[in-house]
Amino acid sequence: MGTTLKRTTIFLTEEQHERLRRLAFEQRTSMAHLLREAALEILEDEEDVREGLKALADTGGTITWEDYQRHKK
Repeated sequence: MGTTLKRTTIFLTEEQHERLRRLAFEQRTSMAHLLREAALEILEDEEDVREGLKALADTGGTITWEDYQRHKK
């Protein structure tokens, strides 16, 4: 991986732990890898949402709906 990793602790129900263990076995990887990948997805999704909201807030070069309707007529 080439990156320094930090240890953290999470608590899972027995069912969650077993399902994660089986999934890791089926995918021939570790539970830790699956959890890191899931965390990365969450962080990337959050970044996408923030960038999307920022883009939506940028009104430069746009017109209002009312102006569009007047221009269309």
